[in-house]
Amino acid sequence: MIGFTYKNAFPRVGAAALAVLWLTACNTILPKPAVKTTEPAGQTPGAEVTEPPQSVAKDVVPERPEPLTADLLYEVLLGEIAGQRGVLDVSGASYLQAARESDDPRIAERALNIAVYGKRPDIALQAARRWVELAPDKLEARQALAALALRNGQMEEAVEQFDYLLGHQAAGSGSPYQVVLTLLAREPDKKRALAVMAELANARPDDVDAQFAYARLAVHAEDWLLATQQIERVLALQPGRTDALILRAQIALKQGQGELARKQFTAALQEKPDDIALRQAYARLLVDLDDFDGARKQYQQLLRKQPDNVQIIYSLALLSLEAGQLDDAEKMFRKLLKLGVQKQQAYYYLGAIAEDKGKRKEALKWYSKVTKGDHLFEAQVRIANLEALEGDVSAARERLRKLRLSQPAQSQRLYLVEGSILSRIDWNEEAFKLYSDYLQIRPDDIEVLYARSLVAERLGRIDQAEADLRHVLKIEPDNSRALNALGYTLADRTKRYDEALKLIERAYAQTPDDPAVIDSMGWVMYRLGRLPEAREYLQKAFDMTQDPEIAAHLGEVLWMQGEKDAALAVWNKARESHPGNRLLEDTVRRFSP
Repeated sequence: MIGFTYKNAFPRVGAAALAVLWLTACNTILPKPAVKTTEPAGQTPGAEVTEPPQSVAKDVVPERPEPLTADLLYEVLLGEIAGQRGVLDVSGASYLQAARESDDPRIAERALNIAVYGKRPDIALQAARRWVELAPDKLEARQALAALALRNGQMEEAVEQFDYLLGHQAAGSGSPYQVVLTLLAREPDKKRALAVMAELANARPDDVDAQFAYARLAVHAEDWLLATQQIERVLALQPGRTDALILRAQIALKQGQGELARKQFTAALQEKPDDIALRQAYARLLVDLDDFDGARKQYQQLLRKQPDNVQIIYSLALLSLEAGQLDDAEKMFRKLLKLGVQKQQAYYYLGAIAEDKGKRKEALKWYSKVTKGDHLFEAQVRIANLEALEGDVSAARERLRKLRLSQPAQSQRLYLVEGSILSRIDWNEEAFKLYSDYLQIRPDDIEVLYARSLVAERLGRIDQAEADLRHVLKIEPDNSRALNALGYTLADRTKRYDEALKLIERAYAQTPDDPAVIDSMGWVMYRLGRLPEAREYLQKAFDMTQDPEIAAHLGEVLWMQGEKDAALAVWNKARESHPGNRLLEDTVRRFSP
């Protein structure tokens, strides 16, 4: 939901695209190497570049006049042709030779680009060195060389380049340590990356940003001792630094010391009660510790200080939902709509709140407003359920059919939803046919086999129900639900009580706290004539859930023990809270005078 995550994570660095491409070990061969070396926004490093290759004349001819020798022309043309044909080792080597013969840094850059895609670290490193030689002020070149030197174990060279980057960051690009951290964090050899960062930090013992960067890299490397030492050093240099206080608590949490993290936050907030970022991080920590009430109180304090902060409003809305405070949640989601943000999420959750309150038409109105985003599919499923509850089953089924066509990956879920709708209105033959059609295509789908077995049991097709459940158990011999369902079916609908008991005991051994399994244990005991044990199990299951079907079973056992008034009391109480339950009503009719 809301994770306690240190937000100041390692950002992407567009200028370091070549290093990124190399360090992520691209899996796709580049059939047509492009001259452009920076990644488009959002592109996965190592993904195939779709930019068409540019002509040699346009891309590699220098801006200043340079003699175009026969050797240079040959190497460039050979590199282009080999690249077009996907022979990247030849292409990279040819361009590297061209770069040595030319003073144009773009040729060296292209050689590097091709070598990275061609997975030739030796060529890539040489090309990066040549690029820096020809364009020493080009930060992209320095970043590429720093990353490649690190990857190749050239530690002194790597430190030299990273040191240069720290002293020559472009104006307005934020902290220079962000770039360095990004490149170091992408190095698979975490010890090697930490060694470089140690050199940089040790050279700047009084630079708090350097020490903090070292702490962050230690967290990334999961070196908790080093991370703890470094964060304490940061706080010694700059007491009360907010991001350091947050990271210190994160380190404790990562080591399973949630209560220590809580104490650290509490102490920090006593010193800095008005620090918004610190309190937000504390609220996220409380969520991770499952202290939802505590988190909600923190967000309520934050909201008083920043009443229009979207993140705070949304977090508080979700926490209110978690706590069952539907009115408070509704108020927050409506506020998001008023602010014009998070509208799709607000529509969905307002629909869910209305549905939970039994306001079906209002819920349909909100769900219908969800037209995109992560909640679109779920909103459509909920609309179908509500349409069925409102009596328009054909509309519900048509909606689900269209969803299956547009979302084939969700077909199982949609078949199960439709089958549930049909079963709910006693169209069990239709539900059975629906599941059977699906199983013709996917005969080993455990969820649908289980669902069909339940429908078959309702239709009195006990052999089919047993066959489906045994099919599930053939695939998953320890499937607790199938063991319990088969055991209960045999106990309830046959006289194979000993066999039923063995199955239910296997389910009970796995899930002793499942009220459905406890109910089955009670019911098979009743069938075996072991009434005191049956009563004990059924009373326990009923106390856990107040389920009407368990009430029916418990009342029957009480009746058979001669406690008719107690049985009637259990049944009447269940009928008040669950009017119309079929099993309960059938049981009462069988025993009532």
